[in-house]
Amino acid sequence: MACKITHKLNSQQIRFANRDAAERYAEIIGGGVDNWYFATVPRPDVGPVPITVSGPRRVRVVIKA
Repeated sequence: MACKITHKLNSQQIRFANRDAAERYAEIIGGGVDNWYFATVPRPDVGPVPITVSGPRRVRVVIKA
């Protein structure tokens, strides 16, 4: 599940795909896990995105011998 971290001093927020990635970032780049608040981000309920097709596609096949 996605994870969002917020820095305790400057309120910088960064979103990660999972908590392991967030903790790794906090340790290596962010000055340690103790400087961040960790929150689980719920997955948005997004339905399928409609795709419109404007017309038939023409494909030109070129065969070189």
